[in-house]
Amino acid sequence: MSDLSAEAIQRALPAQVVGRAVEYYPQLGSTNDLLRQRARAGQPEGLLIVADEQVAGRGRLGRGWVAPPGSSLLLSLLLRPGWLAPADAFAITMLAGVALCEAIEQAVPLRAALKWPNDLLLPVGGAQHKAAGVLSEIELRDGAIDWVVLGMGVNVNWAPRGVVDGRDLGVLATSVGAALGRPADRLALLRALLSRLDARYLALRQGQRAALFADWRARLATLGQPVQVRLPRGELSGVAEDVEPTGALRVRDAAGALHVVLAGDVGG
Repeated sequence: MSDLSAEAIQRALPAQVVGRAVEYYPQLGSTNDLLRQRARAGQPEGLLIVADEQVAGRGRLGRGWVAPPGSSLLLSLLLRPGWLAPADAFAITMLAGVALCEAIEQAVPLRAALKWPNDLLLPVGGAQHKAAGVLSEIELRDGAIDWVVLGMGVNVNWAPRGVVDGRDLGVLATSVGAALGRPADRLALLRALLSRLDARYLALRQGQRAALFADWRARLATLGQPVQVRLPRGELSGVAEDVEPTGALRVRDAAGALHVVLAGDVGG
């Protein structure tokens, strides 16, 4: 039996927006796909969809996201931040990354960081490895944000192995349990995450955009490091100097030229 259920997730949840309604499924194709359907049908913000297993999960750049049943947190959250300008929509991704780091540190004694733009990094064996990712999908109506589907996948109690989309997961990925050295409580971690998402969302709604950006920037382990950014037009090598309030990454190449990267896959 799973340790997750809609009733267990919502029980005494102190959130005002996040988790107003919860749907739990033992298996789904993709939580994001189902939540997009709910969003287009007019579902109010705050709906959370959680799955114990996804058979068609997706990460950034169209990559697959795989996890054995019961091993991870696989969830999508519906938000309707019509008060946020479309040009500032990346703030929702910042919010997710910061809230995820805060939830990890609240639920287990681990220091969390982020790889630009939204990968959770946890320390294992003297290095930092990816343990979670965020996939935000947005739809506009009449030039304003109609809805955002915020998808998150967290490796909780399994050590990813094998090659997926050309990446050796045994080298790149980890889990909360692996970093902790013992199994982690999925429900406790999920409830901490929902609480931090709610608090960060309410703060952003109240106008605390600059504070969110500062907190996100402070979490970025990418800054000051040599990076290789895979872009549609090729690969860019240089040093990650800083980020802009829009979320763009500033990379200085060996010739001294500054590049502003809006989206791409960063490797060290």
